[in-house]
Amino acid sequence: MDKLNLPKRETYKLEVNDNGDYIEFDLTDLNLPFKVQKASNNMRKIIKEYNSKIRNINQTIKNEKQLSLAVIKATTDKNSKLEKEFDSFLGEGSCKKIFGDKNYYGMYEELLEALEPHFKAMKINIKRAQEKLIEKYMPKNKEVI
Repeated sequence: MDKLNLPKRETYKLEVNDNGDYIEFDLTDLNLPFKVQKASNNMRKIIKEYNSKIRNINQTIKNEKQLSLAVIKATTDKNSKLEKEFDSFLGEGSCKKIFGDKNYYGMYEELLEALEPHFKAMKINIKRAQEKLIEKYMPKNKEVI
């Protein structure tokens, strides 16, 4: 039986925990910047909804115990939605690799902050990968509109 051999892709690999687990970005995936942008837009909406919900909870619930429980529930719901958005571009199960079963306030904000320098580094590589694709697949000696 023959084996399908595809060319190696340019990737950006990040170790995400002390167990040796990695997340990997395929820098030749032209959809990657769009996935990140879409998730970023969705995250802004999630955080805006969360902040509105917290203001409403603080205004309507006066019992301290009920207030605490409502804030915890809202934060847990927010974290669950943010996990889904991060996994949409990091890869399914990536947040589980990074955080395990932990769920705490501000965890996804910390993750976003930790990823920032890597996004900057990847932009350079994404641009280079796109140039490689153009070189490889654009017709030679032909005008392109």
